[in-house]
Amino acid sequence: MNKPSENEFERASGESQKGIVRELIQFLGQNKKFWLIPLLLVLLAMGLLIVLGGTAAAPFIYTLF
Repeated sequence: MNKPSENEFERASGESQKGIVRELIQFLGQNKKFWLIPLLLVLLAMGLLIVLGGTAAAPFIYTLF
């Protein structure tokens, strides 16, 4: 029996994986979704404040506001 040729899925599985950040940047560039960048930055900043609010850095963060 002949082995069927590789399909697109099998070829993609052999390639190296891209990082999530690189994939997001490529998506924003290809689809012209540059307006999402400020939204993502604000979400990341809020997430960082939430994480740091539960650590020893909390008193220093609260003095900023």
